[in-house]
Amino acid sequence: MTDLERELDILFQAPFAEFVGTRNGLATRLKKEGRDAEAARVRGLAKPTYTAWLVNQLYWGARVELDAFLKAADRVRAGEKSMLEGRRPGTAHAAATGDRKSALDTLVARATARAAEEGTPLSPALTERLRVTLDAIGAHGAGAGRHARGRLQEDLDPPGFAAFAALADGAAPAKKSTLAAVIPMPVRSAPNPRVNDARAKVQAARGDAARRQDALTAAADGEKRAKVALDQAKARLAEADRAQKSAQAEVEAAQAALKSRQAELRDATREATVSEKALDRAVDLLRKLE
Repeated sequence: MTDLERELDILFQAPFAEFVGTRNGLATRLKKEGRDAEAARVRGLAKPTYTAWLVNQLYWGARVELDAFLKAADRVRAGEKSMLEGRRPGTAHAAATGDRKSALDTLVARATARAAEEGTPLSPALTERLRVTLDAIGAHGAGAGRHARGRLQEDLDPPGFAAFAALADGAAPAKKSTLAAVIPMPVRSAPNPRVNDARAKVQAARGDAARRQDALTAAADGEKRAKVALDQAKARLAEADRAQKSAQAEVEAAQAALKSRQAELRDATREATVSEKALDRAVDLLRKLE
């Protein structure tokens, strides 16, 4: 019986161009084993985007580097949480931020090399899309497992400003915050309606600003995804063009071989005719002599 989990790991490690064929072959094997539900599940797996596929290759081929990035990203998130709680970031946060950037650069370099090996080098737009997806994986934290443990199928986006604003609102700063998003309110001995109204307005303005920032980010990301889609379409077109040229060369070679064989056939037919006539003359001579 097919070990499905093992085969799925193999599937997501397969060359990008072979994903669909490998997936369909696995689904066919499962179907023959009478495992219809699993076969349907496998056949329904979407081919990863090129950058998601590269993230998968990092999981399978650069796990040490990926783990180093996730650990550094977790340290950065812990530092940000401390700042939201009103504590000074200190040198540890700066060091974690530097480690995270260095680890991210290493992953991008590894993915760039893998893309070159695949025969589809990364364009600037695809490189940026890859970096954004890795940023999102780090921003959500190692525990979230957004890298899908080597089976990622689509690109990811980091948490938006609205999520950050909600986190800021939920924090209770013990000291003066170092973040502008957290606005300390004066403490009064008795409720003040004007203060409460001002707080509500600040809260509403903060939420509106965060939503508008998210809309701007989404629009920018949409443009980036469109550029990535264009680059991927161009890559597929180039691949199809190479395949067409290769097929054309094979056709021309086959035609040349056919012409050569036809010429050989004509020569052989002519020589056979000459041989038959010589045989006939020899037989006639023999009869006369007998």
